[in-house]
Formats: sequence, structure tokens, C-alpha cells
Amino acid sequence: MSISNDIRNMLDIQDKNIYMSENAVTYGKHKGKSCKFIKAKLTYDADQCPNCQVEKVGSSIYKNGTQLSRITIPTMG
Repeated sequence: MSISNDIRNMLDIQDKNIYMSENAVTYGKHKGKSCKFIKAKLTYDADQCPNCQVEKVGSSIYKNGTQLSRITIPTMG
């Protein structure tokens, strides 16, 4: 069982398209408080363009860019 699978189970993440590397947990400060950061990446293949709904044929549609999000989870333990 991998570390990312343990994190997934602990946080009840059910989306299989979220990938976490083995060194995903880091420590830092946010708004002056000590906290843990878990880095993850959402990966999936697009079936159609979200703007014009053109269907994907071969490699005609690909995702470009990333977006940083912060999800706040209540303190445990």
C-alpha cells in the first residue's frame, strides 16, 4: 500500500484521477499558523472541448496549463 493511497483513504478522496507523489506532504505556514500541505495533481483525458464541445479525435484536444487550489480541512487529532 502506498503513502498516496493512505492519504487518499484518510481524506476520503474517491476521485481516481487525483495523483499524489510519494513526497506529497510538506510543512509550512499559512496566515501565520503552522500547517501541512499535500500536493496533488488532477489528471484525466478530455473527451471533448469544454468551450465548443468538439469531440476528441486522436490527439486533437489536449489540456494546457494548471491551476493552483487550496482546500482547507479542519484540524484532526
